[in-house]
Amino acid sequence: MKNKISASILNADFSCLKDDVQSVLPLIDEIHCDIMDGHFVDNISFGAPVVEAVHQAFPGAVIDTHLMIDEPEKYRDDFVKAGSDILVFHYEATPHAYITLKRIREAGIQAGISVTPATEISLLEPLAPFLDRILIMTVEPGFGGQQFIPEMLPKIRKARALFGDIDIQVDGGINEKTLLEALKAGANVFVVGSYLFKSDDKSERAVKLRSLLD
Repeated sequence: MKNKISASILNADFSCLKDDVQSVLPLIDEIHCDIMDGHFVDNISFGAPVVEAVHQAFPGAVIDTHLMIDEPEKYRDDFVKAGSDILVFHYEATPHAYITLKRIREAGIQAGISVTPATEISLLEPLAPFLDRILIMTVEPGFGGQQFIPEMLPKIRKARALFGDIDIQVDGGINEKTLLEALKAGANVFVVGSYLFKSDDKSERAVKLRSLLD
């Protein structure tokens, strides 16, 4: 089980997105794309065309797409076709989690489920055979730059105990301090946004995070 950095472009400068990503690409494992619809969360970000553009700009990179949208089953195929390598949607956003996971896997990519801070992690146990990844939100979803919720650490530990050696991803308020806390709790994939892309020296911060994981 590898420790991974998933760099969230939500906090990058979209006027020079390619340069921002390129500055950290050698030090990260995934490019994280946050899709928001203004319904499931109160923010709107971007859609499949941006994911496709990122995939075309960095064809060798792993694209980790996180759907914070209602009825993800309706848009699943769009994000598969756009070049996602991993597609994660919210447990709370659909009653059709089983078939959505199954269809994502049938498309030949990895499938994952995300849970908001209030959702009990054991609810995912019936879906375990279809999961490649669980994403535990360590902030309320919808906006970058929030503070890590420390009460999520027991949830991370419980997820690791329940689900074994699949990827346990955390998203929200990840920096040098919280990355170490989440790592000790059992997480192995870390979504990093503001801490990385709001820095004047993005590559230096990526080096620091990489050193903590390696």
